[in-house]
Amino acid sequence: MIREVLDDILDNRRNLTRDEAYECMNDLISGEYPDTLISAFLVALRMKGETIDEITGLTQSMKDHATQIEYNPNEYLAESCGTGGDTLKTFNVSTTASIIASACGAKISKHGNRSVSSKFGGADALEALGVNIELSPEQVINSLEKCNFAFIFAPKYHMATKNVMMIRKELKTRTIFNLIGPITCPSNVTARMTGVYDPNLVEIVAEVSKNLGVKKGMIVHGFDENGNPAMDEISNVGKTKVAFIEDDQITVKYITPEDFGLDYARREDITAPDSPEEHLKIITNILNNVTESKEDKARMELCLINSASILYVTDKVKTLEEGVLVSRKAIEDCTAKKQLEKIIKYSMNN
Repeated sequence: MIREVLDDILDNRRNLTRDEAYECMNDLISGEYPDTLISAFLVALRMKGETIDEITGLTQSMKDHATQIEYNPNEYLAESCGTGGDTLKTFNVSTTASIIASACGAKISKHGNRSVSSKFGGADALEALGVNIELSPEQVINSLEKCNFAFIFAPKYHMATKNVMMIRKELKTRTIFNLIGPITCPSNVTARMTGVYDPNLVEIVAEVSKNLGVKKGMIVHGFDENGNPAMDEISNVGKTKVAFIEDDQITVKYITPEDFGLDYARREDITAPDSPEEHLKIITNILNNVTESKEDKARMELCLINSASILYVTDKVKTLEEGVLVSRKAIEDCTAKKQLEKIIKYSMNN
């Protein structure tokens, strides 16, 4: 299928049908096509811009080929992640926010990988913190039951995409996999807090998420202090575009730090450090309630607003501002720090 549609995408910017996209993903993960052809297809899609049908078809194929996790709790099961590929690179916010939110009662099956387009991916961060990231489906379910959190290491569950992952690393640029990776989680996700690298994708990813069974969610893109697209997470330096998913309805709004009861931060206070060690220190400082500098405060509040949003989409709080208060309390009383210890413990249990 890739050979059949590639020229049409390049020459005519033709959009694929959902079925064509499904077949193209089957081709991608078959291992039967040269790397050059796969690379050309991935770049062509990015240049054209991906549609709802394309993303849905590609994602459905990946999900169908994945090892499944059969777990259906009597409450929302959430995923929180960012696509990567944004311009204002921050530390690993979604991982830190997920730890905090799970300490507050949200069930989170966090699906992720090692760093591809960022300096320190979700898997890198959790592994550095001492978490076993290669859980079996049974271990995932046990960890979710015991501590509300489990990490699902994408390469372990999407074995068929292993050859494509090497191509992504060689390309060293954003591809459709940045976009669909977060929404191919093999667990039965019903709530979602996902950041995307382009504000024009907010509604698209919300529609795809709804197609894939999400009942409540926030698909977000954060802007910088000058109103420029910047972050694949909720911003505390500017406004944030949000597609709220509520059952079958999608409502797009712009929110600001003031909606969380917080002040604006400076971009230089939240940008990613250069080394993994510095990334790790930021995360541990937040969980240890370190607020000695402006940078500490800004990073803390960036995690609070993202944790608050996870709590909101899982119905643990009624408002975003309440979510900040609940999240902050979990840090101040060491519940979040103890939660990391639980996550480590249950990731090691067979």
